[in-house]
Amino acid sequence: MAKKNIDKSSQELKKLNKTYFDLKMKHSSSALKETHKLSEARKDIARIKTKINQEKRSLNNE
Repeated sequence: MAKKNIDKSSQELKKLNKTYFDLKMKHSSSALKETHKLSEARKDIARIKTKINQEKRSLNNE
């Protein structure tokens, strides 16, 4: 069950990384008006990475 959660979270992480990259490109070309979305995306990525690491640790402890 935890393996499925890790796979699902990894897919979500890839999607967030792509979103973050797109936001950075828009910001560098001065097309991004809502710059707060950059920090939100960065924090979302950190949350997902933390969730993945917790799942991996729980698998190792079992």
